[in-house]
Amino acid sequence: MYTLESVRPVKSDIGSTASAASGVAMMQGKARCQSPSPSGLSDLVMSPADMPARSRKAFLQHMVDNLPKSLHNRIMALKHNQMQQIKISEQFFREVYELEKRFYVQSCVLFDARRDIVDGVVEPPVTERYWHEESDEVLEEIKATEEFHQLIKHLPQIPENVRGIPRFWLTVFRNVPLISDLVQEHDEPLLSYLQDVRISYSPDSYTINFAFQPNEYLHMSSLMLTKKYYLRHEADKEYPFLFEGPEIVRCEGCNIHWRDGSNLTLQTVEHKRSRKRSRCVPKVMPRESFFRFFSPPQALDLSLADEKTKLVLGNDFEVGYLLRTQIVPKAILFYTGDLVDNMNDELYPDAASMSSSSME
Repeated sequence: MYTLESVRPVKSDIGSTASAASGVAMMQGKARCQSPSPSGLSDLVMSPADMPARSRKAFLQHMVDNLPKSLHNRIMALKHNQMQQIKISEQFFREVYELEKRFYVQSCVLFDARRDIVDGVVEPPVTERYWHEESDEVLEEIKATEEFHQLIKHLPQIPENVRGIPRFWLTVFRNVPLISDLVQEHDEPLLSYLQDVRISYSPDSYTINFAFQPNEYLHMSSLMLTKKYYLRHEADKEYPFLFEGPEIVRCEGCNIHWRDGSNLTLQTVEHKRSRKRSRCVPKVMPRESFFRFFSPPQALDLSLADEKTKLVLGNDFEVGYLLRTQIVPKAILFYTGDLVDNMNDELYPDAASMSSSSME
């Protein structure tokens, strides 16, 4: 709902000649498998859902264009009817957003308690679990593998008398693939000082607030870093029928005041001059860092942005949506692994079955 291009319709009906040909070939191949009839395509015509998406769109547009004229006005009336439903949906989702704001405020006292436990300000009394947790046989099989035993050797050792929960938010971020991809090794010492992450709401935007403890990286004026996301609660005028709720359309970060020599978004490299026997001179270069998250590319009109900017902002918007709806309210569940996603399973199917060879 909050990404850019994943919800956009394809503007060209079929695309290039090559893709059109491949689409037709797929349709014909599927038809031959489904139907022994001489026409070959008869069964497929009855089931456009089996067509590739672009071919299906082209097919259905052609079908509607060639309906009797008496039907055209009725179809147009139904589309107008759909537009009225979208207006109702806009009102529905705006009220849902207002409810989210109201109930978030009620949860703030719980977020305060979470922060105090994580910081070691409060030592909670011993409590018992009153919810049911089923055992998972697959997890137990994974834990019994040699690969797993080698993996857990790299876990950091935490002393028994430690205060609070060290590296809590860093661990949460490292447990979520979409956010972990942003975190570099040189970011980890500073992220270990991250004290809390909260949301503040406005009618057409929300801000994610990252509160840091005093440290050797950030100036005292930058212990609170912010990322603001702007929402559009109305349907896109160009693609109104795709409306599924408010959409992030823009974001802005904040200026970070680094202590001298501590800017994690820059690195100093030795640059050799082209002349012979010339000595190397230090040169400051940008580098990847989680803290580039606070200086996103600016594009007031996303339709005019280049593909790289669209890709970066699309990923950024997903992170902002995930932080607001999942990470901030459910951080402990991402820390403990009660909540995991299967993104890596989809990207690396071999890793998802790492234990299969050991268990066979």
